[in-house]
Amino acid sequence: MKKGIYCLEGLWDRDLQNKSTVLPILELLHKGGICNYIYHTCATKEELEFFLKKWKQKAIITKFPILYLAFHGKKGHIYITHNNTYSLNDLAGILENSAQGKVIYFASCETLNAAERTIQLFLKKTNAIAAIGYKQEVDWMIATAFELLVLDALQQDRFDSRGIQKIETKIKSEYGNLHQILCYRMVINKHLHFPRKRI
Repeated sequence: MKKGIYCLEGLWDRDLQNKSTVLPILELLHKGGICNYIYHTCATKEELEFFLKKWKQKAIITKFPILYLAFHGKKGHIYITHNNTYSLNDLAGILENSAQGKVIYFASCETLNAAERTIQLFLKKTNAIAAIGYKQEVDWMIATAFELLVLDALQQDRFDSRGIQKIETKIKSEYGNLHQILCYRMVINKHLHFPRKRI
């Protein structure tokens, strides 16, 4: 089954004429028959929380298990505006216990440049299987190309313990050194346990 992408995007620039957006990535994946998507922009905390709560609805989260957060960022946070941040803990409070078997992709500079313990706590609270993101500032064009590849790779296997590890291996072995250039990071939820299936 195709894994849909639920994308929330912030304002990339104070200049409202700036047309930077990740929307073409989603359109390319959709037109290529790879997956469907839902896309919304968020300029306020209230808008962000409104659309996060919409994602939690069973009818949506089941079909769109990839939460793709496209914002500016800093260590442990995303920026809603240039001076208004939202922390991993804030996100965990909204998504608490609702993201089991889901992946959260932070398309934001430095957000995952946080302690392993902090990210694991976020994953434990949300029940997400993994968080993906960057540990440093990234170049827009290189990150855009990489995110297209990663979002495609997320379609290639199941979101369980074995599947997510195979996806991680694919990302690091098949896309050259992009993951090193961007200081990409995937943190897998160590608190989740998947029972063995009987053969």
